[in-house]
Amino acid sequence: MFSVGVVTAVRGAFSLAGYDGDLRTLPITSEDERIFVLSQSDLLALRDIRTLEQVLQQVLGRKVWIVDSINEDTVPFA
Repeated sequence: MFSVGVVTAVRGAFSLAGYDGDLRTLPITSEDERIFVLSQSDLLALRDIRTLEQVLQQVLGRKVWIVDSINEDTVPFA
C-alpha cells in the first residue's frame, strides 16, 4: 500500500506524460515491481514512455514497466 503522496505523484507523472485515465496494474506477485497496463491507443499516445518508467521507479522504489493491454486481469493502482 502506498501513501497518498506517492499515489498522487504517480498519477501526476502519468498526467505529465499525457495520460489522465484510470491506472491499472497486473496483480501483484512481487513487491519489487509494478506493471502498469494501458490500452494500446493510450500507450501509443504517451510522451516518452521510458522516461516515465524511470520516474515511476524512483517514486515507487521498485522496477516499473508500462505495457499494452493484455488478456489478463488487472487491478486498480493505489
